[in-house]
Amino acid sequence: MSNPPSILVVDDQVDNLKLLFSALKPDYRVRVANSGAEALDLLRSFPAPDLFLLDIMMPEMDGYALCQRLKTIPAASETPVIFLTARDRPEDEERGFEVGAVDYVTKPVNPRLVRARIKAQLALAAQLRQARRAVQASNKLVARVARERDDQQTQNASLAREIAEREKAEAALRESQARFARLTSQLADRLFFFTNAPAGELLFVTEGFKRLLGGLTPEDAIGLSWRNLAEWSPESLANVIDESRRWLRLGREKARFELCFRHPDDDWRRLEIHAYRIFDQEREQELIEGIALDVTEQRALDARLRTLARAVEQAPVTITMTDLNGDILYVNPHFTRLSGFSQEEVRGENSRLLKSGKHDDDFYRAMWDTLLRGETWRGELINKNKQGQLYWVEAAISPVFDEQGEVQNYVAVKQDIKDRKELESIKEDVERIMRHDLKTPLNVVINVPDLLLMDDSLSGEFREDIELIRESGRRMLEMIELSLDLFKMETGQLRVSANPIDLMPIVKDVCASVAQPLTRKQLRLTMLRNDQPLPVEIATAGERRPVMVPANARLLASMLGNLLTNAVEASPPGETIHLAIQEHDGVELQLCNRGAVPAAMRPCFFEKYRTHGKTSGTGLGTYSAKLMADTMGFELTMTTSDVEDRTCLLLRIPPVATAE
Repeated sequence: MSNPPSILVVDDQVDNLKLLFSALKPDYRVRVANSGAEALDLLRSFPAPDLFLLDIMMPEMDGYALCQRLKTIPAASETPVIFLTARDRPEDEERGFEVGAVDYVTKPVNPRLVRARIKAQLALAAQLRQARRAVQASNKLVARVARERDDQQTQNASLAREIAEREKAEAALRESQARFARLTSQLADRLFFFTNAPAGELLFVTEGFKRLLGGLTPEDAIGLSWRNLAEWSPESLANVIDESRRWLRLGREKARFELCFRHPDDDWRRLEIHAYRIFDQEREQELIEGIALDVTEQRALDARLRTLARAVEQAPVTITMTDLNGDILYVNPHFTRLSGFSQEEVRGENSRLLKSGKHDDDFYRAMWDTLLRGETWRGELINKNKQGQLYWVEAAISPVFDEQGEVQNYVAVKQDIKDRKELESIKEDVERIMRHDLKTPLNVVINVPDLLLMDDSLSGEFREDIELIRESGRRMLEMIELSLDLFKMETGQLRVSANPIDLMPIVKDVCASVAQPLTRKQLRLTMLRNDQPLPVEIATAGERRPVMVPANARLLASMLGNLLTNAVEASPPGETIHLAIQEHDGVELQLCNRGAVPAAMRPCFFEKYRTHGKTSGTGLGTYSAKLMADTMGFELTMTTSDVEDRTCLLLRIPPVATAE
């Protein structure tokens, strides 16, 4: 009995490893590792498994990074990877598929579901391998056999027509026969040639006969009726007999049959017979020659393709196939249910049929630019159904390439996200209400201390406490206002007027706000202005020239505070943070700290809720800073270097005179 498939389970939680090991052990050979490094060590010591089951959230090397490493190892690059994690956000799943995973299962673990997913992916991987081998072998086989047979017929015809060149023709015939013998010998496990009399008596057969049918040798089979050569299935035997009689009666030259037989190994196999009629000069009678091809694997592949077709037909998402112009070639039934259009109504129509008018030309131009680069476009679309109603879908549109690597078609997979959009709308309404309602009680916190401070009998200690309450209320109000500004920026509702303000006092306040974190981590902060050292305390306005920039003071202070705080948190203890201000055609502010941004974080450094290595990080600092910079018309970029172990943020502020 062959060994069961092998699985490598990687998870840093021992309980999860025990659970998965117990669930999979009855059916598979299971190895476990509690880290990405241990998994890579196992691959160096043992053969690659048939499937990887990876947890995503692991220290040092997470599941995404491990998956990317596995795809670079030749022995494991084609092995399917299934992610098993508590993360269930769409972007997490999307990233999993981008790094090479084939499936994504969320925790808590359902052993039955995990086994089913594993079984399906192992079966699919095996089917794909067999399918590719079967198609390639079958195509090559038919081409070679036809070519060699044609060569032989050409030589035979030349022999009959050119008696004067008999010796040359005979030599060519012998060579052709030798090639034919080599061909039939090399392909004996895939086909055999035969010749028989009209009554069924076998007159000639090549050596592949025994290999495919598994019974008699060619010598023993000569003289027997083909009906007695194997245990044919009654249904296929009756069908071939009827078709043969009709073929001979009608006088057709060629025929094609299919026979099913039981092999001595006790499994059922299929032969595809291509037969044609010839007249034998020596026997002075008509004979039947042909070729028998083993199509067992091909028929199994056909069955799997039919299964795949049924899966597409029954998929709970819309699947659309178009030509290069976007004209619809195929839609599945779910498309009809969601759009209201029947398959007959949309076939041949352009996909613009679903256009809602809610997306501008730039949106569609960006989509087509992605597709024309041969890449997959992903995004959300508003479509219009047959009744004119609008609906949201999450779409992935991909090019389909032919054997030469040329784009042949486009396939679009769309999922209805109406419920999700309604929830997002409700969430936005709730957040807007909360921001508004919090401001009313804060007015009391801010105004009442002003009334209390009018009492001259208050002691100094009470006055300090009341002023602290008033200042805390004002700071909270500023935070709410900033939160509201961020919400407006995200939704495109905030309009900022850029007024000329002095950058230096804001820089001074921001530096003062991180004084304690700098001290706790033993960090130094150095400042340069036009390549000249500048004290962190910064001289008063009367003692230095202002640096005027077009900005909103509150947004600018919050943005610089977020960037400097991020630099402090990212810097190793005892290092130096460098802040440089350069005045030339506007203002450039560069903030550099020791430590390179992790590779996984670099593409999404300014994205929302992205953080790395922080126990209390929200992932909003750099995101909000970039959002405020864009709103004020600034340019904020990040560069990082593993060699120098350094990260720099560069803020470019336009001149006051040319600011919009």
